[in-house]
Amino acid sequence: MAFKYSLQCDTLPWVGYNVLEEPDVVIQAAAEAGYTGIDLPGNPEKMDGREWRKRVEDAGLVVPEVLAAWGYYHAGEERNLASSDPEKRARAVHYAKDTVNLAADAGASFTELCAAQPAVPQLPFPLEPVEILRNNFRQSIREICEHAASRDITILLEPLNTYEGLPGVLTTIYEAVNYVDELGLDNLGVQPDVYHMNIEEGSIPDALRYAGSRIKHFHLNETNHCQHGTGHADYQEIFRILKGIGYAGYLCTYMPKTTQAILQSAPGNPYVPEGVATDAGARPDLVGLLKGLLSFLQETERTVDQSREFYEAGGWRR
Repeated sequence: MAFKYSLQCDTLPWVGYNVLEEPDVVIQAAAEAGYTGIDLPGNPEKMDGREWRKRVEDAGLVVPEVLAAWGYYHAGEERNLASSDPEKRARAVHYAKDTVNLAADAGASFTELCAAQPAVPQLPFPLEPVEILRNNFRQSIREICEHAASRDITILLEPLNTYEGLPGVLTTIYEAVNYVDELGLDNLGVQPDVYHMNIEEGSIPDALRYAGSRIKHFHLNETNHCQHGTGHADYQEIFRILKGIGYAGYLCTYMPKTTQAILQSAPGNPYVPEGVATDAGARPDLVGLLKGLLSFLQETERTVDQSREFYEAGGWRR
């Protein structure tokens, strides 16, 4: 069965576009490029889920996920689901619930949780004992999943690398699987990201096999944050494993990082300090860029399918 591909909108400022500023431009470009899904940013304060659902459906697309913002540089505030400070943790849980509501209104199936570093990173180890932080995080997961169940949303745990996530709390696929298995919640799964896995996992293939059917959504983010194929991610092996475990969800593609001039060209770009001049003329043609990304992935998938057909389905497997 062929993979389904979605576009991660939250990374569009890296190539000079902002879906909140130019929604129709982005959505139409994704549809024209051949994507069938589009993952929206988790910004409940600025987005009406029902309006976005109509926009996406009118373009013939679906919304697999609304991606929540957990990193301080991304969120603009500390959203620490593992915090021992009740007020801080409550604020993060409240944001998660609002994002669940946005996802449900937008027709999405998923939103994700991360155990992000606080505003002042704690490296190489957290200041509090890891088990206390894990217990705090478990409480947050339970509370958010209970609310998400009422909105028919599945919560996905996305491990961040240790420089962006709290070490020992949720930085590996194995830790994500442990939470899923321990809590036993029907609406809890795993969302791997190739970029973070490249830093944290001893073996990406082994980690994916271990997670197996718990994987519900997948982030294709190159190891150097640049164009797919320019890093050292083994896409053929990743695709082969996902097909081997029967993965039927979406593969969500990240935009590649480009030059500073292009990064600063996105209207209302949250990654660029306020007051910095932008130049929309510097950015690339979005349809052409998206077609190139999708073509690379689909060609990789075809190569893997041919190999599996010959060596596995063709009767060579003993």
